[in-house]
This record gives sequence, structure tokens and C-alpha cells, in this order.
Amino acid sequence: MKRKSLWNNCTFLKSLKSKLLCTYFLLVVLPLGFFTLYTYLRVRNVVQEQTFTAMQNAFEDTVNSMQQSLDKLDAAIDILALDPLVYAMASNAPEDYTYIRRLEDSNQLSLTFEHLCNLSGIERIRLYANNNYLYTSEPNNIIQLREVSDDDWYNTLFGQNERMWFAPADFQDQPLQEQPCFSSMQIIYNPRNVSEPLAVLRADMDASQLVSMVENTSVTENGILLLLKDKEILYQSAGNTPSETLYAIVEELPAPDANEWLPIEADGKHYYAQCCPLSQSGWYMAGILPFNDIFRLSHELRFEMLIAVVLISVIAYLLAVTISQSTLNRISLLTKTMQTVQEGNVDVRPEPSGNDEIAQLMGNFNKMMDRIDQLMEEKVSYGQQIKSLELKALQAQINPHFLYNSLDLINCTAIAHSVPQISRMVKSLGQFYRLSLSGGKEQILLSAEMKHARLYVDIQNMRFEDRIEAHWSLDEEAGKCQIIKIILQPLIENAILHGIFEKPSKHGNLWVNVSRNADIITITVSDDGVGMNEETLQANFFSASHENVSETSGGYGVRNICDRLRIAYGAPYGLSCESAPDRGTTITITIPAIEPAQ
Repeated sequence: MKRKSLWNNCTFLKSLKSKLLCTYFLLVVLPLGFFTLYTYLRVRNVVQEQTFTAMQNAFEDTVNSMQQSLDKLDAAIDILALDPLVYAMASNAPEDYTYIRRLEDSNQLSLTFEHLCNLSGIERIRLYANNNYLYTSEPNNIIQLREVSDDDWYNTLFGQNERMWFAPADFQDQPLQEQPCFSSMQIIYNPRNVSEPLAVLRADMDASQLVSMVENTSVTENGILLLLKDKEILYQSAGNTPSETLYAIVEELPAPDANEWLPIEADGKHYYAQCCPLSQSGWYMAGILPFNDIFRLSHELRFEMLIAVVLISVIAYLLAVTISQSTLNRISLLTKTMQTVQEGNVDVRPEPSGNDEIAQLMGNFNKMMDRIDQLMEEKVSYGQQIKSLELKALQAQINPHFLYNSLDLINCTAIAHSVPQISRMVKSLGQFYRLSLSGGKEQILLSAEMKHARLYVDIQNMRFEDRIEAHWSLDEEAGKCQIIKIILQPLIENAILHGIFEKPSKHGNLWVNVSRNADIITITVSDDGVGMNEETLQANFFSASHENVSETSGGYGVRNICDRLRIAYGAPYGLSCESAPDRGTTITITIPAIEPAQ
């Protein structure tokens, strides 16, 4: 049986532990997981939106800067294309254009070029004249067109009626000492013969200026910026990207007028791309963003959040196991204590620890066991009293007929010898004992109880020469109700022996009043005896334990009546007492009005 109890205890604890951990999982881990998932999705969307917004702003800034730089070249060409001095330098006949004047005009034009360069921030301006004039012996910005007639860019420009733009890659044959540049060029035709080219105006901007402008634009870590002419790459910002990959990306680029980032795929990789045209030049800028760059931050955030959730879950799990183990250990201790009590050892007590509900439960269990011990002691005491009372009752019931016959014989003898006092005494005594026995019944009519009390007072008066003046009052309706027997006699005995007879005169009054109010019967027993002080009153009527009851027979009698009333009628009913020294005592009994069954 003990082994089976231990097995049941282990099974119970395992089941409780499983429930605690399941509750932890449902109330902590699942909500934390759902919250983390929601947070990640929401943050990912926000990060994606912010990344695209930042990329769009950076890309637009780069395009605008590039456009402004190219516009500076266009503005310089526009100004010079209308300057008469340019046409004079390119078209005047030798006989009308003296050498001195050519030098003056070339110096003036050089100053104009320098001034425009300083104002617009471009590198240099050149005029390629289609004549054989000698302008100066020093290198300057006015050059004979025949010197570049074999260059690729001139062959591309020749025969065009509109302005053209060239990238550094278009100047493969330029002198080594010249820096790579972006150029805007326009052919100046003879006003009198529009098919005759007189000169070429060229404005250059240092390529490093535009390159730094692009490379200082932070789009993403691996983002690519391309300057394109149709499908030709004029400039690229990605030095580590293979050319094959770049051209594969260029083939998949969206139309230049699409003002949004669109997904593309090249060489098995995913990108977002956007193209923006550069006005007048025919070029366009392309921004290419690797898919992984856009979502790298969200992926890192996802990984960090996953690690945080796992760590928090593990820590919370360990804390839950520790707390649940502490709780289960105390519950196990309480369960084992209950099993020990169940097996018969009622002296064992668990030691409460902590300030939580389990500690309160253990403390309440200890209090309950202490109360059970107290009740068991009271039960033993009550059992001993009941046995004593049963023995006394059996002794009092020994051969009652013999007692009655003996009293009748005494009565007849008293009458025969003319002794009426003895006859009266014996007759009252016989009636008193007959009512006390009451045929073995535990409850009698209240009128019979009153008669029993009167007989006792009569016997005492015969014994003590009518020193007690009794006053009786019985409500007729109350007399029809039942009461447990021998309630009034012990109280009246106390009033006579410990109240009236302790007065110096040994004389006194006794009042017994019985009344009924609806379902309540009130009985009062009053005397004008010596009364009681507070200590005696508390000892006889209000003591919580039998050990503190007054050692007089009256004290035990009062306690017996209190216990009998409480057992018979319950807590709302019982006995109360009021007393003061030299002012007498009043005892009040309250019982329910119970009429006998018909």
C-alpha cells in the first residue's frame, strides 16, 4: 500500500509538472513567438520601405547632380555658339584678318573660355578651327581642326547637325597627359553656307568630378550605378562586378521612363533596378540594387530576434522549471504529510517555507491538524463525561420500582403515625424522581420541566424551613413545547446554594419566567443572592475549555447545560448570564419553540 501511494504521488507530481510547463508554453512561449513574428514582419516592411525611400532619394540626387554637371557643359556651348568672336576666329579671310588682330581675338577668346570655366566649374573649353591661321606659338584653347581630323570622336561628330556628348571611353586616342573627361561638342557651320563646317566647340568636364559625385552617393553597400548610352556602358561604379554580369543586367533593365524600382533577374540573381534619362544627351542613369542588400538588414534583424527569442525562451524555461520544482517540492512534502496522516500519524506537520499560496496552504493545513487534535481531545473528554453521565443515569435507574415502593411504604407509615411532614416530603420526592426519569425520554414538555423545578424548590423549602420564596411564570403556549430535560433544576440549585444560601440571612427570592415570542422561547432564572464577580462569571459561563471551569459542582453543571443546549439546538441558541456582587444573578436560556409531533 505504501509503495502504491508513493507511485501515485510520483504520477501526480509528474502530471502537475507537465501541466505547469504546458501552461508556461501556452502563456509565454507561444505569445512571445507570435509577437516576435508580427514584430519581424512589421519591421521588415518598415525597413524595406525606408530602404527603398533612401535609395530613391540617393539615386535622384545622383541623377540631378549628373544632369546639372552636363547642363553646365551645354550652357557653355550655348553661350559660345552665339559669340561673334568664335565665328570671326573660324571664318575670316586672311586678307581681312591681320595677324595682330588674330592674336588679340585669340587672347580675348581664351579669356572668355577661362571666365566660363571658372563660372561653371568645367575643366576646359576648346575651339577647333577649320583654317590654317597661326594664332599663337604657345599651346592654347584654339586648335587647328586638322590635328584631330583622324580621331574617332571627330569622325563620330562629323556630319551631325546637333550637339553630341562623349564619355571618357570615346577618347581612346587623346594625349596621355590629359585627364579623362566628359565632353559636350557642337559643330559651328558657316552662316553663309550651312553645309560648310567652320569649327568645333568642345566643353570638357573632368571625369573624376562626376566619378566622385557618383561614388560618394551611398545607395547600398553593393549597389551599382551605370551611365548608359543605349545598351553601352559609359561608366560603372562597381569595380568588382564582372563585365558579363553587368551586360546581362543591362539587357534586363526596365525602360528609362519607369520612375520606380522594378525587380529583374540576371545570371540567376535577383536585383531591383531603375533607369532615369539625362535630358538632351540621350544618356541615362541606371541604379541596380542586389536583392540581398535590400533585405540584408531585415535578415540580420530576423536572426538577432530569433537568437533573442531562443535565449529568452531558454532562460524563461529554466526559471519556470526552477520555480515549478520549488513549488512541486513543497506540494510533494504536503502530499506526503497528508498520506502520513491518512496512515494514522496525526502528529506530523510540514514546515511552511516562503510567502506564497503554497506556504499559506501548508500553514492552513497545520492549523487544521491542530484544530483536529483539539477536537479529538474534546471528543475524548466528552466521551468520558458521557460515560460518567451514563453510569450515573444507570445508577439512578437501578430498580426504580423498588424506590417508588419504598417511598410509598414510608408515606403510608407517616400517615399511619400522623406525621404529615414526612408524608409531604416523601410524596414530593417520589414525583421529583418520577419526572427526572420521564420514562427514559430525553425531551419532555416545558410544563413538565417547570413542575420538576417546582418540586425541587418545594423539597428544598421543606429541608430549609421555607427560606426560598419562589415566583413562577409560564406562558401557556410555551408550556406546550418540548425541551431537553433537567435544564432548570441545576440552574435553580446553583441559585439557591451559591446565591441565596450564601447570604448572611440565608433567605431570598427566586424568579423563573418562561415566555414565547413566535419561534423563540426565552427562560430566565433570577435570584437576589450574593451574585458573582467578573472572574467567577467568566470561569463558570464563558470559559473556552473545561480546564478553566470552576471546580465547584455548580461550574460543572453549568458547563454541562451549555454543552447539552449547544448539541441539541445549535449555535444560535444557548445560555447567557448577567451577575454582579450583592446584586444577584440572572441566567437566560434561549431555545427554539418545538411542539411535539401529533
